[in-house]
Amino acid sequence: MLLYFYTIVIMTNTMKTPIIRTYKIVLKTWLHIGGSGDSLKIGGIDSEVVKNPLTWAPYIPGSSIKGRMRALLEMVDYSGDLEEVSGGVIGPVSNPESLVARAFGCSTKTLKLASKLIFEDFALTDEYQQKFEKLWSDFYEDKAENTVPRFLKGSANPRHMERVPAGVEFEGRIIIIPEEGEYWASQSDLESILDRGIELLEATFLWGGGSRWNGRVIFEKIDW
Repeated sequence: MLLYFYTIVIMTNTMKTPIIRTYKIVLKTWLHIGGSGDSLKIGGIDSEVVKNPLTWAPYIPGSSIKGRMRALLEMVDYSGDLEEVSGGVIGPVSNPESLVARAFGCSTKTLKLASKLIFEDFALTDEYQQKFEKLWSDFYEDKAENTVPRFLKGSANPRHMERVPAGVEFEGRIIIIPEEGEYWASQSDLESILDRGIELLEATFLWGGGSRWNGRVIFEKIDW
């Protein structure tokens, strides 16, 4: 039996003062980012949107924005850095020489790089939070869809997906943490890849139902 021993290197670079960027996300079309229903409701919603458990208001998880942005960057701008993990499965870029790995972080058997872009959850703006408190039902739509077998005999399979309507606005922060040292990333590098990621998000969609014109968003800068 062969035993393998790895030395894990955790980078301890010099961190500079974090830069805070506040954005508003405006929905151009309906948005669906799935949450988890408390129970299965017969005739009810099959896929609910994610909600704040205290206020029941919709929000956009920072992890959803970050994950989608990284995936788009890796597919479009850094596809040459992608590697096969196993069995044909392609994993995230883990080459520390690649800016996408240095900006968003990576973890391998021998190296761990912390993310230098921190995405907070995006909550309703004050204006839309007030509207939500007055009439929360206007913030959710039950979209009924059918899954129909194309080549096999069978009946339609109706499903209900909850969506947040176009026009709703969310606000949140993205924190940039420049570093100096090995595998470092400068402020200009991080701002550049963040701007490119936002460009790709605006050109495509943010999560569920993108092929059905859901998830089109606009990022607006606030207090820069």
